[in-house]
Amino acid sequence: MSRLHKTRVVHSSVSSVALIAANLAPVGGVLFFAWTIEDVLLLYWAESAVIGIYNLARMWVIGRWKILLLGPFFLVHYSGFMAGHLFFIYALVISSSDVSVSASGILDHLLLLSPALIALLISHGVSFFFNFLGEKEYETTSLSEQLNAPYRRIVVMHITIMLGSLLVMAMDNKLLFVVSMMALKVGLDLRAHLGEHDLEGQKEPV
Repeated sequence: MSRLHKTRVVHSSVSSVALIAANLAPVGGVLFFAWTIEDVLLLYWAESAVIGIYNLARMWVIGRWKILLLGPFFLVHYSGFMAGHLFFIYALVISSSDVSVSASGILDHLLLLSPALIALLISHGVSFFFNFLGEKEYETTSLSEQLNAPYRRIVVMHITIMLGSLLVMAMDNKLLFVVSMMALKVGLDLRAHLGEHDLEGQKEPV
């Protein structure tokens, strides 16, 4: 096995473990801090912002000052997607609870979820530094490709929310629902992660 291939395997393993660990962080919140279904869904919604922040960093690495032109467009468009997510979560789940959907209410709620949100921030940071910078992925992608890259993760979020909402309607056991949804999210997210970094089925170069 070449040294380069070994390095890529190590980096992919570290970033994959970090991703799984961060996605399992809500389990502690559910078991020890009585987090609810609404808490977990809001946490996954907030992860979209984390993904967007790191995408701006990737765009800066690739295009430098060109981000002054494309950055605002990305922020407006991506914020629209996040607003759509929040509306979808509210309409299907949160509207039947006592969670406030005002800006201050959401901010206060996210502060309670901050440990798990920080774990997700670290996880995506590990991927950014180990894979994007360490493996020089910025050399194999364009600014326009990176502009659209986060939306693949948005699809994962959509699937999780839709299936999760169907599960919450069918399950009386909220803990079982939360665990099922997190397992689904980990599987879908890991697959998207491996595909994003071209690590799935990767072969050693000859």
